[in-house]
Amino acid sequence: MLKVSNLIAGYSKTPVVGPISFQCERGATVILYGPNGTGKTTLLRTIGTLLKPLGGKIELDGQPIERVKKKVFLLDEQINLPKSLRALEYVTVISTLYGTFFKDHSDILKRFGINPKALISHLSQGQRRRLQLAGALVAKNAELFLIDDPTVGLDDYSAEVLIPWLIEELKRMEKTVVIATRTEPLVRVLGESAEVINMIKYSRVLPNQL
Repeated sequence: MLKVSNLIAGYSKTPVVGPISFQCERGATVILYGPNGTGKTTLLRTIGTLLKPLGGKIELDGQPIERVKKKVFLLDEQINLPKSLRALEYVTVISTLYGTFFKDHSDILKRFGINPKALISHLSQGQRRRLQLAGALVAKNAELFLIDDPTVGLDDYSAEVLIPWLIEELKRMEKTVVIATRTEPLVRVLGESAEVINMIKYSRVLPNQL
């Protein structure tokens, strides 16, 4: 279980979001919903230990998050991939980082519509994002999945069909999932089975009229 208690996230000594508290059980999903600039990415990166909290604490299964960061899978909103690798080589690297060795993940790639032998440099932007998302399913030993703006780069069909399927798969594996999004249709699709947190309430960087 992920437990966030009175967390304040930001850069240097400048708060961006918080204090915010929430919990997310195994097999559950929390959606951080709000427009650009509300601190969603900053919050995810802080939970994922890329940024140091300015206040509060983060625990995963009762342990401080920094002690179990090998159990955290963080997918950034940026679509940056090593272009010299083939798709299968990329997911093999991801699976190895999370403790799964010598396994062929071709079937997973095909589910995401990716040719395992394709060079990443030959993939479209949408295909590269799907490849990143496929990485979540090969990170077997991760327990907490932090996914920032999963629909970025995707066409409408992939966003409406692929993302809910991925979340259901992670739920079936009893993983803890936190998603950040500004996309209302995705919230409508996932919100029936997820806790939705309105990030406007916790942001410290929005204009006063919001």
